[in-house]
Amino acid sequence: MPRDSRFPLSLPELERLCGSALCAAAPEGTIIEAGPRARALLGGGAGKPFPGPLRDGSILDLPGTAPLRIFPLPTKGREVILAMIPPSQAEAAEAEMGRARAATKAAEAAKSVFLTNMSHELRTPMIGILGMTELTLATSLSRKQREYLEMVRHSAASLLEIINDILDSARITAGKLELAATAFALRETVESAVTVFAPLAEQKGLTLSAHIADGVPKIVVGDPIRLRQILINLVGNAVKFTDKGHVEVEVSLDSGPISQPDASRLAFTVRDTGIGIPAGKLDAIFESFTQADPSPTRKYRGAGLGLSIFKELVTMMGGEIDVSSEEGKGSVFSFRVSLRPAGERTPAEAAGGDHGAAWENALPPLTILLAEDNPVNQMFIRELLEQSGHTVIAAHTGLRAVKVLEKSRVDAVLMDIQMPEMDGMEATRIIRSATDGRIDPEVPIIALTAHAHKGDRETFLRAGMDDYLPKPVGLPEISASLLRVLARKGRLPAAPPCEDPEILDFGWLLEKARGNAAFVLKLFTAFVEEKPGMIEAMRQAATAPDLEKLAFLAHSLKGASATMGAKHLSAMAKTLDTAARAGNHEGSAAALVDVEKALEQVLEHMKAKMTQHAEPAPAA
Repeated sequence: MPRDSRFPLSLPELERLCGSALCAAAPEGTIIEAGPRARALLGGGAGKPFPGPLRDGSILDLPGTAPLRIFPLPTKGREVILAMIPPSQAEAAEAEMGRARAATKAAEAAKSVFLTNMSHELRTPMIGILGMTELTLATSLSRKQREYLEMVRHSAASLLEIINDILDSARITAGKLELAATAFALRETVESAVTVFAPLAEQKGLTLSAHIADGVPKIVVGDPIRLRQILINLVGNAVKFTDKGHVEVEVSLDSGPISQPDASRLAFTVRDTGIGIPAGKLDAIFESFTQADPSPTRKYRGAGLGLSIFKELVTMMGGEIDVSSEEGKGSVFSFRVSLRPAGERTPAEAAGGDHGAAWENALPPLTILLAEDNPVNQMFIRELLEQSGHTVIAAHTGLRAVKVLEKSRVDAVLMDIQMPEMDGMEATRIIRSATDGRIDPEVPIIALTAHAHKGDRETFLRAGMDDYLPKPVGLPEISASLLRVLARKGRLPAAPPCEDPEILDFGWLLEKARGNAAFVLKLFTAFVEEKPGMIEAMRQAATAPDLEKLAFLAHSLKGASATMGAKHLSAMAKTLDTAARAGNHEGSAAALVDVEKALEQVLEHMKAKMTQHAEPAPAA
């Protein structure tokens, strides 16, 4: 039926507006035109007889329809009736529910996209600020510069914590936060959460302690990141709100009901002697954006989200919380969860030793492709890896990463997710599906992303990635992930020979150099080139004999060896120095033999380290 000035809308448009089936019919019952809904309902359109009398209120033999409504249409030259077939009340309600479900689903999808974007856009620059601050703090600074940078680091960390709390709260509300189920060392997780606040506790004169009772499993299955988050929240509050006395953390076995078979029910308790919480505020502190003291003049600041998230996370773990407090005397926060024991070693340890403490020894120098579009984060991660002796190839898009792999062979890929031109997911799919021999389709790929929503890990793994690291990340997390993936895929090179810290304490020396492995290797190179000549000079002084010169050389070697972490050599040089100064020819000769043997061992260890960290040949 054509439009005119008296009837400006078509039947399909009218159907969408009123939600009913519409058709125009002649008075004798022949359909002239039908809208899409009417055609589907009546099984046809123009020329088909209308299935019933064209009278207002008629009930048609059509399931799911309400009584007919009739409206005369003014047309030129002929009489036309507009028949409206409304849906039944049940059908209308079902249609309305369908529309509501679709709207809710669209809103959830929009919220998920918003959270993803906000997580990336807010956290990425903060992670960059923290990373570059850490790198700058590792350089030579004046006292005032270091003080200013420590303030920057503290402020950035505080802001990132608030951003994380807001995003976590939104994820929990949207049902987008999920818990991991991995084996982890319980004691390490607890102690790492407590030691974060050791400097602040010491500054305030507080006693901060942690105790894990006998019988508590060493390795359990659960989400170590979220458990640590809970403990950091509780311990952080306890230290913040306590000005004198102590803060105690205790983990013990609990006799309550177990939420999963073969699990242990564990009780985590944090006690403090702080300001306490007024009785009337105990229930309110678990509400979002709520604090015990909301006044503008309050002494203790915060967003008021920590305890709300704590409660939600414990509930997600199937646990229970409990709090008791007395104003002016302190508080006791506790929660009980069921965690399944998982033997005596974590999967990473079982794959190749203590990867947490000895990553530097267990992880050989690698060639790593870093696909990261943010220049600050790229610089930070690249610097961390290069300081550990790794070679890094950087790419700022997923497409560029694919092109690099077509020309070069790498040991692993650190792949950001959100990148321009081609994201990390698509790049990974292309790499995994490569069959032309130019790309290694099995190259280890680790996702590196600033957001972590429910289902993300599964999505990344389905795309072909081998592991997943949420930012911010440090060298220990990256190294542990590389070890896990390389060991699992059978690509972990043979571990370096066993090292004796008494001969050469490389870990201690690396710590003193703030992780700068390249600098340590330069020291080794100079030592290896210089010290054999010193031994020859010592031999000549002993033969002359010139014990004064021998004592001088021994004293010099003693200091240089101690600086290099060569404890045994330093001790032998000290013995030679003492004997020479005392004029003891025989003692000096015997001590010189011991020094030569000790130096030979040190040089052997240094050369092994230099070979281990030598730059690989350029890829073809």
